[in-house]
Amino acid sequence: MKIKIVLSRQGNFIFAILMIHFVFFGYICNVYLKSIGGDIIFIHKILFNPASFLALIILIGIVFFMGFRENFYEYGIRNSIWLIPIIIGESWIWSWFINGFNIAIIGVFFINLDGYLTILSLLGINMLTAILAGFTKQKYQEYLKRAKK
Repeated sequence: MKIKIVLSRQGNFIFAILMIHFVFFGYICNVYLKSIGGDIIFIHKILFNPASFLALIILIGIVFFMGFRENFYEYGIRNSIWLIPIIIGESWIWSWFINGFNIAIIGVFFINLDGYLTILSLLGINMLTAILAGFTKQKYQEYLKRAKK
């Protein structure tokens, strides 16, 4: 009995996680160095800041790439939703790297209104980008069908 494991869907998601860790947060750390302090846990302040506006473009690019590579746009939307807790967890990890380990950051995130604004902004960005990627892939496949005729 031969078992075939297809890693393309999981590979896209893992690649997106690695890109968020290295490219997205790497860019944020290069822009702010250590001056970001505890504000790295509130990603919406970074995404909509004119000094680091490229971070928003990088996040949109990563989610779009992941959503475009999926065969079904529902999988792209689902994976974009799964990226939200990973991005938030990564922001906590980066905060611990910068400020030292303090478990109270998690409580501060959920007590503060900025934490919920971060969740809503990430949800909006990721959902809109995944829907746009699915729509773009659908139009691209229609274009390829017309080109073959």
